[in-house]
Amino acid sequence: MESVRALMDAALDDPATRIVIDLEQRTVRAPGLDETFDIDEFTAWRLLEGLDDIGLTMRHLDAIADHEARRPAWLPTA
Repeated sequence: MESVRALMDAALDDPATRIVIDLEQRTVRAPGLDETFDIDEFTAWRLLEGLDDIGLTMRHLDAIADHEARRPAWLPTA
């Protein structure tokens, strides 16, 4: 929590403070601060790929289209 407070104070003192977050290395650097952080692999991958829930779904459009094509016609569509 001290690191978060230090980052907030630095940004409030000088909004131009440069804060570097390296997701691959799991580090945060700012003047007077060099910290590591934990993040699960799946969340890190999603952030690095720029994927939100919609983006994840869109990676499966072919499978979704195949499923929809095989659905019985009598089932509702909405």
